[in-house]
Amino acid sequence: MRIDELLEKKGLSVETIKTEEPLKTAIKVMNEKHIGALITVDNNGDVAGILSERDLLMICSECAPDKNRIVKDHMTPKSKLITLKMEDNLQTAMKIFTEKKIRHLPVLDNEKLTGIISIGDVVKELLEVVEEENKYLKEYVMGQNI
Repeated sequence: MRIDELLEKKGLSVETIKTEEPLKTAIKVMNEKHIGALITVDNNGDVAGILSERDLLMICSECAPDKNRIVKDHMTPKSKLITLKMEDNLQTAMKIFTEKKIRHLPVLDNEKLTGIISIGDVVKELLEVVEEENKYLKEYVMGQNI
């Protein structure tokens, strides 16, 4: 399965936050939306990076979040951002998740944000494929699908 097919199934909605927003706003959005990452955007709406749960946890381990901290001080910047393209496949995504030890990947099309997938999205989809294959194999073995 390709990334564009997964995004079509999952939906193209992506939660974003401007880089100048307070961290408390980012935390509030992530809690309200039950998501583990926000794509950060500049004033033009272009991708600037990503702010993940892990970024927030690192702040908490250093000290209590300061009310004056802003997103751009703690996000992963675009220069270090790992992304997927719509034509990539789930195996590529899983390899990146595993090798880089990350859980969220923005999907860009010509440098424009088109979606975001998590390791959970990929695992869920791969599990569905395996379950479907198992169903067909059981039917074949039992002679029900001949």
